Amino acid sequence: MAKRIWVTADTHFGHAEAIGLFARPIAAGDVTAMDEFLLERINSRVNRGDFLLHLGDFTGPRQWKGEAGDASMQYTAALRARIRCKRIEIVRGNHDPSRKRLRNFFDDSHELLSLRGWAGGEERIVCCHYPLRTWQGIFDGAAHLYGHTHGTFEAVGRSCDVGVDCWEYGPVLLDEVVARLTGQPAPSREESLPRRQPMRKPESNEQGAKEPTL
Repeated sequence: MAKRIWVTADTHFGHAEAIGLFARPIAAGDVTAMDEFLLERINSRVNRGDFLLHLGDFTGPRQWKGEAGDASMQYTAALRARIRCKRIEIVRGNHDPSRKRLRNFFDDSHELLSLRGWAGGEERIVCCHYPLRTWQGIFDGAAHLYGHTHGTFEAVGRSCDVGVDCWEYGPVLLDEVVARLTGQPAPSREESLPRRQPMRKPESNEQGAKEPTL
């Protein structure tokens, strides 16, 4: 079977509060059940030879220093070992450790990805944990995939929240997301920025200093 590319975000493994915060279909406080549920949702979709791109917050808030940090490393490694696909890369989220630490579990780690050709075409795809207001190629039809907001953020242009809380608690095929987005019109330069940010003028002083020429 040909390798497929999947995207996901915001699993928040180990984060008991995520059950209530994001209305996940798990008994309140049962973090073990949530972890098992999310692992099953991933493994029921991905194959061994597939590639999974995770856009951050693999685990929920954790300590990453000292003895607690060692426990977090072991916990994350155990979770990764149970995901069946061979290759996983991650775009670091606000609850994730440093990129250096992330490379202990994943094939690579990033702050942001901007690439072409991932979906078999020439579309540019910009991936970040956070939703962006603008991104490389936005006016030329580039897609933007993000997480962090758990479905609460209004999309801009050809952008999409790929977090588990938006996609039935599991990953989605990159081809499927891109196909949906390319069916939407790309924003124009005229409509994308309704106003400029106001410029802050320097306060006058007793010497009557002139405003700088910009």
